[in-house]
Amino acid sequence: MNEFAGYAHPIPGGRWWAMTRFARDSRPKPIMAEGDKPLVFPDELSATKAVLQHTLAYFNGHLVASREIAGSSVKETRRAAADRLFQKNGEAA
Repeated sequence: MNEFAGYAHPIPGGRWWAMTRFARDSRPKPIMAEGDKPLVFPDELSATKAVLQHTLAYFNGHLVASREIAGSSVKETRRAAADRLFQKNGEAA
């Protein structure tokens, strides 16, 4: 399913994980810290803010579509493909 979710999940000790689920994932996952360990937050508000920050970064990130290279436009990528098709060894065919 194409569902997105984000929430604070309580863990023992009065601490919290920030959980995100993107459409590409089958289940929610915690935001990870270095060493592949879940990032632990002191309160629910901090965890919720982290979820918001990561979700917006996901939506505002570089789109990588079919035949598109991250950091460039579809038009530029198609133009480069056409140039390769009609040129041989750097000269026009």
